[in-house]
Amino acid sequence: MLRSIRILSLSLGAAVSLVACSEAPPPPEAPKPPDAPTADTQLRDTIQKPIDRAKSVEGIIMKSHDRQDKQLQSDEGASSSASPPSE
Repeated sequence: MLRSIRILSLSLGAAVSLVACSEAPPPPEAPKPPDAPTADTQLRDTIQKPIDRAKSVEGIIMKSHDRQDKQLQSDEGASSSASPPSE
């Protein structure tokens, strides 16, 4: 009986020592983010195209507006000098 207790205690001690000396498992790897830069670039380009197009047309529209204003001003000036003002 004493012998079996010694064997059991030695086995238990050896098992505890082996468990205590074992390495900790490596931490799990962090999940890799998806290819977000490509998706962000595509989204940015999709949004930016109409904005760029509008900016390029803006100059043309402003020039046309200025020409119309000048034309109206010249027409008003010609019509006011040609006929007397009516009251």
